[in-house]
Amino acid sequence: MHVERRAELHFAAPPVAVFPYFTPDGERAYVPGWDPRALHLPPGPEGLQTEGAVFATAADGEETFWIVLACDPAAGRARYGRFTPGSRLGTVEVECDPDGTGSVVRISYQLTALAEAGRGALEAMSASAFAATVGRWEQAIGELIARPVPSDNRL
Repeated sequence: MHVERRAELHFAAPPVAVFPYFTPDGERAYVPGWDPRALHLPPGPEGLQTEGAVFATAADGEETFWIVLACDPAAGRARYGRFTPGSRLGTVEVECDPDGTGSVVRISYQLTALAEAGRGALEAMSASAFAATVGRWEQAIGELIARPVPSDNRL
């Protein structure tokens, strides 16, 4: 079984303010339980945003391994490979572009079941379930972006 899901999210902020929320570290701000554990960090200051970085996440009793296939924050682009042993394998792509005075973010998932557990997970990822999940992301990120930035009152 193979599933492809796509969504567009809209934000009232420029891509430079939005894209960081779609990186492994940035998702910590709004995805409950999201805590990527670095397994390999290539040299460079970008950490988990570096092409070739490998990390693991744990959610719903499953461990998933990720690799950063491409990440260009300046262009608002990222592509991740993901593998949940005994379940599923696929890619996640993020494209963040200007949209008037804000941003549009296009997210796409391509996942293939590797076993019965993967089939069940993909069946649960119906179009409506995926839309609900990314809708929660859109709301949470929108709220984070709308928060006032604390000012430093020092002269």
